[in-house]
Amino acid sequence: MTTAAPARPLALAGAGIGVVGVAFGMARYGFGLLAPDIRGSFSLSSGRLGLLAAASYVAYLVTSVTAGLLTARLGPRTIVAAGGACAVVGMVAAGLAPTPAVLFVGLLVAGASAGLVFPPFADVVARSLQVEKRPRVLAAISSGTGWGVAVAAPVAIAVGTSWRTAWLLFAALAGVATVWALLVLPGRALGGREAVALRLRWFVCPRSGRLLIGAGLIGVASSVYWTFAVDRLVAAGGVSSADARVFLGLVGVASVGGTVAGDAVRRFGGAAVFVCALVAEAGALALLGLSPGSGGAAAASAILFGAAYNVVVAVEVIWSARVFASRPSAGLAAILFVQAVGALIGPPVLGAAADEVGFAAVFCGAAGLLAATTALAPRESVTDL
Repeated sequence: MTTAAPARPLALAGAGIGVVGVAFGMARYGFGLLAPDIRGSFSLSSGRLGLLAAASYVAYLVTSVTAGLLTARLGPRTIVAAGGACAVVGMVAAGLAPTPAVLFVGLLVAGASAGLVFPPFADVVARSLQVEKRPRVLAAISSGTGWGVAVAAPVAIAVGTSWRTAWLLFAALAGVATVWALLVLPGRALGGREAVALRLRWFVCPRSGRLLIGAGLIGVASSVYWTFAVDRLVAAGGVSSADARVFLGLVGVASVGGTVAGDAVRRFGGAAVFVCALVAEAGALALLGLSPGSGGAAAASAILFGAAYNVVVAVEVIWSARVFASRPSAGLAAILFVQAVGALIGPPVLGAAADEVGFAAVFCGAAGLLAATTALAPRESVTDL
């Protein structure tokens, strides 16, 4: 296989962590961090809160399809630049929104960034790094979500109830991260592999079935936590929104543990790491669902979820690069698309369900879904890239 000019793994990982951090940890998941104050400002029910959260998933769904198709034609830098611009513009609009409708539009634009910034890195890693370095760099980039949340939480705490200011600060950070990535990424499309016709049967095949179905189910279950965890603590746990943001800060710090997922997969195997991470994430959801008033349970839930979720995502990214080796960006975009479908379904449907049966049942139901998804663990090695 022919590769592009050698890239520096640390520079590539750092740039990827930066843009994935602002796109996922802020533009996409920042709404959950600020949800209690947004709910209060606009007097929103849980169902309407879920509909607002779904805005970012709708845009993510659309752009995760186009990113893989366009990266080969326009080059990774162009696609990442578009994603960064969406993050900045969308979060500025959210910060200035006078009504829920305008906020919805801002979240829609901001959410588009997540689908655009990640897939191009899959191609760059596959074409410019040695085989043994790819799982570690892919895992590090996928952990950017945690880094983003870890930075976003202190910002949100510092501004207090001024959720509009938080969005504007997030937008500024997105601008910085985007410029950094553009300095690292190649500007032209990467060559070196024969073009593959991106037909449905290329995406949906015997090797990809477990990966795609699992991604959808994980999207549904995990979206409950990202969207409603802070609101759950505030509403049922009797804590302030500032304390709840400390909780999400713990999630972000623990998420950084996903950086070592590549090494864990090489040592213990993709299936074992995938199953253990899903069980841990299920435990995190159950803890928050059953004991939101316990500080210890909330802290344990935050740490478990942060570490487990990012390990699960890292395994999916590494696994995707194995299954879709001929077009890594398109394959990763397919995984993001399916996960986005699940994440789009989760907040509005389960938010409405919470209005009827309560969040305890919803969180425990999501935990059960994750436990069932362990049956879809990979049956092949995922590290032979």
